[in-house]
Amino acid sequence: MTPPTKMKSINEVKEKLQSIRRGSLKTVSYIVILVVLLFIANYIFGWASPERVPPFLQPYSSIIIMVNPYLAYIYAALIFVFGYLIANAISGLVYTYLRRITDHPTAATIRTITRIVGIAILLVVLTSVLNVNPSAALTVGSFGGLVVGFATQTVLSHVVAGVFLSISRPFRYGDIVTISGQTGVVKDIRLMHVVLETTDGKQEILIPSGVVVAQIIQKMKNNETKND
Repeated sequence: MTPPTKMKSINEVKEKLQSIRRGSLKTVSYIVILVVLLFIANYIFGWASPERVPPFLQPYSSIIIMVNPYLAYIYAALIFVFGYLIANAISGLVYTYLRRITDHPTAATIRTITRIVGIAILLVVLTSVLNVNPSAALTVGSFGGLVVGFATQTVLSHVVAGVFLSISRPFRYGDIVTISGQTGVVKDIRLMHVVLETTDGKQEILIPSGVVVAQIIQKMKNNETKND
């Protein structure tokens, strides 16, 4: 008979896999709908003169010719709406996947970064669709790059530091260490944080990985631990 705790973990894994499938299906659906709507808009309003309008659309030729000059704005509106939905769907998909391998704060932070990157890409695409002059497009692209850079700078520094700590292992699980004036037992080493538990077991202390790398670490020796 399967233990309840193991059954619960299996169910959680199944739920996350189902969430990933749903997120993937949602993303693909948004992309397909966007492509279809762009095709339909181009087919209906993409005629520059009444003579080129297909026979079955001739009764609406005056409306089509009137709307045709604004076709780029229709494209832009569709791309903006569905692009935003796609960016949200992908960021949610990234979060669901990362929750299998890391903690909630790290996954949520990377989800936010993914959404910001998606919106920055969306702005660049919109400038291209609207035939904005190259200098304006460059300005938008530079602005998007700055936003992404500022948003990811601190997070990436902590992630890189977390990877470094995982590889170098300056301390292990169960060691008693003092970092930035905080003393506790090493409970977990995550990408974004090192988790210390106070010696009385009542509190957890989360120290950003980037801070840990930059600080002097005091580690109690094993014989001192045994004497205590």
